[in-house]
Amino acid sequence: MYPLRYHTIVADNWYSKPKKFQLLNIATELTRANHWIVSNRADLVNDCYDRALELIDLTRSDPRWKAELRELSRGREFLAGLRYAKEKNRNANTLLFQTLILLNADAGGVRG
Repeated sequence: MYPLRYHTIVADNWYSKPKKFQLLNIATELTRANHWIVSNRADLVNDCYDRALELIDLTRSDPRWKAELRELSRGREFLAGLRYAKEKNRNANTLLFQTLILLNADAGGVRG
């Protein structure tokens, strides 16, 4: 993996955190991005996306995600598309948020 820019401290214990924790940290960055999309601050949206991409990469390297690796990789690809799009799309950002949360029942508050 490439050198971390934003999460050097988090990386030390990322793999010991529950999968729910990992997803919710990624989702937090997407929530921040939504705020900046509404405020028309593409520079800050891109910062959020960069942090989310880094967290997804950390998550993808966690062996516990082997079964969901394809979905995480597709989510990363979609997020990279959002990152480099000229127009920031709040609906696409929200769709990615909802899709990532569905990867873990605990993250979405679903019981069962």
